[in-house]
Amino acid sequence: MQTTLLGLAIAFILALIAALVGPYFVDWNQFRPQFEAEASRVIGAPVRVGGKLDALLLPTPTLRLREIAVGGDNDPAKVRADKLDVEFNLGALMRGEWRASVLSLEGFVFDLGFDRQGRVEWPVQPGRFNLGMLAIDRMNVAGRIALHDASSGRVLHADDLSFSGDVRGAAGSLRGEGSFTLLGAKTPFRVSSGQTNDGKGTRVRFIADPGERPLSADFDGVLTFDNLVPKFEGGLTLARPADLKAPDSAWPWRLSSRVKANPSSATFEQVEAAYGAEDNALRLAGNGDIRFGASPLLHLALSARQLDADRLLTHGTVNAEPLRLLPALRSLVTSMPKLPLPAQIDVSAEQIALGGRPLQSIAIALRGDDASWTVGKLDLRAPGSTRVAASGVIAEPGPSARFSGPISIESPDPETFTAWLQGRSDVTWRSQKPLRLSGEATVAADRIALDHLTGDINGGAATGRLALVTTADGKTRFEAALKAAALDIDSVSTFVTSLAGPQSAWPDEAKVSLEADSATFAGQTMRPAAISLSYGPKTIGLERIAAGDANSDVAINGSGSFDRTDGAGKLTLMAAAPSLAQMSSFIAPLAPTLAERMAAVAKEPGAARVQLNAEMGKPKDRSGRSDVRTTLDLDTPQVKGTVTLAGKPVIDLTNGFDLKALNGSDINVESKLDASQTVSLLAALDLDRIVSARDGPAHFESSASGTWGSPLQVKAKLAGAGLDGEIEGTGNPWAENSAATLTMTVRHADLGALFDLGPESLPSRDVALSSRLAVDGDTFTFDNLDATAAGSRLRGRLALTRGDVIGVDGEIGMDTLDLASVTSLAFGAAGREESAPLGRGWLRGWRGRLAFQALKGVLPGGGEIRPVGGAIKGDGQSLVLEGAKGNIGGGEAALDLDARQTVQGTNQGTSFNARLQLSNVDGAVLRYRGLAMPDGKTALQMTLAGQGRSVAGLSGALSGAGTLTLTDARITGLDPQAFEAGIRAGGAGQATDDLKLKEIVEPVLAAGGLTVPSMQIPFIIRDGRLRIESASFDTDRVRVAIAGGYDLLADQADLRAVMTPINTRPISGRPDIRVDLNGSPDALARTVDVAGFQSWLSMRAIDRETRRLDQLERGVTSTPEPDVLWDETLPKVDPLAPSDVRVPVRDPRRKSPVPKAVAPRPPVAPQPHVVRNPPSDSHPGSAQAQPLPPPINIKPAPGVLQKSRPAPPPAARTF
Repeated sequence: MQTTLLGLAIAFILALIAALVGPYFVDWNQFRPQFEAEASRVIGAPVRVGGKLDALLLPTPTLRLREIAVGGDNDPAKVRADKLDVEFNLGALMRGEWRASVLSLEGFVFDLGFDRQGRVEWPVQPGRFNLGMLAIDRMNVAGRIALHDASSGRVLHADDLSFSGDVRGAAGSLRGEGSFTLLGAKTPFRVSSGQTNDGKGTRVRFIADPGERPLSADFDGVLTFDNLVPKFEGGLTLARPADLKAPDSAWPWRLSSRVKANPSSATFEQVEAAYGAEDNALRLAGNGDIRFGASPLLHLALSARQLDADRLLTHGTVNAEPLRLLPALRSLVTSMPKLPLPAQIDVSAEQIALGGRPLQSIAIALRGDDASWTVGKLDLRAPGSTRVAASGVIAEPGPSARFSGPISIESPDPETFTAWLQGRSDVTWRSQKPLRLSGEATVAADRIALDHLTGDINGGAATGRLALVTTADGKTRFEAALKAAALDIDSVSTFVTSLAGPQSAWPDEAKVSLEADSATFAGQTMRPAAISLSYGPKTIGLERIAAGDANSDVAINGSGSFDRTDGAGKLTLMAAAPSLAQMSSFIAPLAPTLAERMAAVAKEPGAARVQLNAEMGKPKDRSGRSDVRTTLDLDTPQVKGTVTLAGKPVIDLTNGFDLKALNGSDINVESKLDASQTVSLLAALDLDRIVSARDGPAHFESSASGTWGSPLQVKAKLAGAGLDGEIEGTGNPWAENSAATLTMTVRHADLGALFDLGPESLPSRDVALSSRLAVDGDTFTFDNLDATAAGSRLRGRLALTRGDVIGVDGEIGMDTLDLASVTSLAFGAAGREESAPLGRGWLRGWRGRLAFQALKGVLPGGGEIRPVGGAIKGDGQSLVLEGAKGNIGGGEAALDLDARQTVQGTNQGTSFNARLQLSNVDGAVLRYRGLAMPDGKTALQMTLAGQGRSVAGLSGALSGAGTLTLTDARITGLDPQAFEAGIRAGGAGQATDDLKLKEIVEPVLAAGGLTVPSMQIPFIIRDGRLRIESASFDTDRVRVAIAGGYDLLADQADLRAVMTPINTRPISGRPDIRVDLNGSPDALARTVDVAGFQSWLSMRAIDRETRRLDQLERGVTSTPEPDVLWDETLPKVDPLAPSDVRVPVRDPRRKSPVPKAVAPRPPVAPQPHVVRNPPSDSHPGSAQAQPLPPPINIKPAPGVLQKSRPAPPPAARTF
């Protein structure tokens, strides 16, 4: 047994050694015929091994073949390989499975063909071996593939093929990646495949990534064979991805579709095309098809409703600079891709946003191949209702592409169209005439040209040529040559500028020539007109400029030339016009501010001439600085003068003129202007809205010196009729916000124009002032302001900010403030008739706050308030006076005012509301012209409002109300003793009529007065009239009723006071005295009316006579009544105690009265106590007096109403 086992082990070892070593000693080539025959039978196609054949069993079964070929020599399809190495998996072989660990093919050549019916010409026939049983863990292939098409006779080569992947035969899958060279460009790829669920086809995913050619392709679908005719159905995506390393490269694009393909044709459904980056792409949709064979053709029909080309061209930047269309057009032409096969593409869109405006009704027909693009049709509606039609050829697609072909443009709104070409959204002015252009257009990376140009530009026919060329060294050159019978230079320059782009992008060289029998420039027509200019690397030349002649409104002539190398040259321009007004009209569109000043000066006839001379000399030293001198001579009937600019800047014209090169250069500017009338010079300096001019000559001179870009030393002096002032300091005009620090001295100036004042509005309008003036942009700050105006001195600080609404901020103090004049200025009423419209005043045109304080304020009509202060605020449309307070007569005064503009129909008016308060003011200081308050303390609460367009309108619309309170007031001219004087005169028979009574009463009335402890007088103001409807006060003897008012428009006062006594003695009726004050407050007429008093005296006399006769009738001796109304005021004493009162004893001569029952009597009203004469001293037994006759019925005098008892004092009323 042991011997048997040992023998078996030795046999196994020998077999293993034989398996390892044996193959090296076996010549496998001798089995070549058997191998080729068996392989041909298994595969189903002839197999030939032309090279070495080798095999190994251990350690892994390995087969190595050299120069192997599958297929016959005459077969159109065949497979060849220089080297085939296969390593089988030993374990799988032991299990009966075909599984290769590694399969390598080198020198692989696969020729695959399609016959004319599209069938695959495959050299392999079905054999005994099932390739689906073969699995390859790693498959490496290197070689090439050739696709033969019998219908077209063409061969498509995929050279330099390299592939690495795996094969799962049982699952029918292939997966791997590699690369190949197609049409001269190396292309990486990835591939995967697998059986479909029904086993009738193969799902294939083939992806070609961008390689040397920036294109990608993605096929994903099902591949089936019908009688050896392949069919593919699935998705197709072709794309040119964006190059992140070169963002300025051609725009990416993407084309995706559902495709159904066979060897002869393909149909594209649900085509989606995107041109540009994914977020900003132009997206279109449509369908198409492709035809293979001898004449392949791709046809696509794409459309869109709206496209946004601006996002595409600006790369989606929200705040991108305005798109310039022409450079974008050049970029679009050069970015057209080169197609691998002929194509026909039709594109249509309802609207495309381009250059900030929509293009409408776009239709494009393109045909392209690998050599060119043909634009069969380009038709669209551009901004300005412009129709653009073009056709032509884009040759050599790519960076060197060039478009050439006819183009026509018809625009009824050329300004909108050219503004769109420039990338502008604004249109400064519009032409009423259309633009028509046609010619041969050329668009390339180095050129945009319009040759053989014919057109109608703003109503004038023109011919010529326009071109913008980029040279080989990167320089650009613009060329323009136009001729026309009538030429609108504005329209032509706008169009030319749109072609050239902004000034920063102007070409390095240019030559422009324009000639016209009639030219319109800036709205002015000149006959004839010609201009020729050029610039280049060596010179800048204005060969000629000539416009107008002796019969034109303005004639311009000039020429100049500068050497860019030496930096020397000169320029002369001269303009002449029959009048300064015509010259200002000519330059108004170019320099509106200067034209406005010239128009303000142009009040006298006469020719005007302006000449500009500029000279630049060569540097005299090595500093490189040039001597530059520019002189502007002005010769007009109104103003004559010269402005000279001299400096030594470093100017290098070789690289163009750059203002930054002037930094650090010394400059000096001097100007001298003279005028025969001061008003002309003020208008030229834009001071006519501040200073009022007087008759007489004026002279102005100024200088500014320093370094360009740094603050300059500034001096200026202005002297004229009624005007003398100067400034001196430093200024920086180069700063972003101009700045200056100046010392200003004005010895005398008339500032009436600043406040819109006429010559007679104020007694004196001359002002003298000095201040330190600081300028910061639009803000002017006056520090240490010291001024004298109208005899008052003013000091403080004031800051003004220019703008549509002037900003004001400051604090000022003054000696005297005339409140009436200031109010008139504020409301724009100074110097105007009452019925004239109010001026601008201080209600509008400014905003801010101005605080003020005055030692003395002069009140309207007289009176003073010391001191007075407050603040004025404005918001551009209203004025508010807040916190205005002052001391007057030992008391205080406060005023709040709000005034603003209002709209009255179509007119602008003014309305205001005010509140005035006086407290504890001595009435003696309150007066208005001839009116004065009584002595005592006065308080006032009043509101006032008004609205109108003129002083008369404001006065007539005044309304308000208030209350006047008097405390401890002494009212003169109303003496109560006048009543007693009248009564005495009446009793003495001296006052027989009104005139005699008035002569007696009036002196007494005026000699004294009344003392009022307290009284209130309410009043109202309506329609410009102040009315006191009802007011009264009582003293210890009289009651006074006051009524009346004051009419502001008529300047008439009407005041009435009715004085009646307050009786302490019983009298019948109430006498009264009326005092009237009428007329202007300057001269009030006083009238005393005693008619009521006289009537009362008459009634009193009748009443006394009636009582006397009654007494006589009853036998009573009458006692004369005293001629006084009031009892004398007796000193007060303490009353006696009841115990101290002595009771008189009963008279013994009289009998004691017998008590009687007395029925109660109804109470009776108390009767006035009447003092009767005491009984006579006659004895009881004396004779009785005879009885009196019957009483006589004496009727009262006519007009006098007899009353049974004294009536109460009448209420205050208006008389």
